[in-house]
Amino acid sequence: MKIEPPANPLTGVGAGKAPTDRTTAATTSADGTSAPVASPGSDANVSTSALSSEMRALQAALAKTGSADIDVAKVAAIKQAISEGKLAIDPNKIADGLIATARDLLSSQSKS
Repeated sequence: MKIEPPANPLTGVGAGKAPTDRTTAATTSADGTSAPVASPGSDANVSTSALSSEMRALQAALAKTGSADIDVAKVAAIKQAISEGKLAIDPNKIADGLIATARDLLSSQSKS
């Protein structure tokens, strides 16, 4: 089994990536409204909603923490073990985990 990067990776998301649309320079006031943004050399004004500004802030926060969610060293060790045929897979443990997850989902659905 070979682990490959996604065929269509998300653009503009992740560490070191900046959003590319024209609303990135908007500023949000204390009441949650956005100030208009003027592009250099043009007469056009663009304003963003409070929700748009909040989404942009969440995207920036996600970009900062996204790489911390994955233990790159552990992923590399698992890839190495797979390629060497040393990875021990316990199908009973996998089945038990799937059954437990299904039970949790079913019980949460019946409660609501």
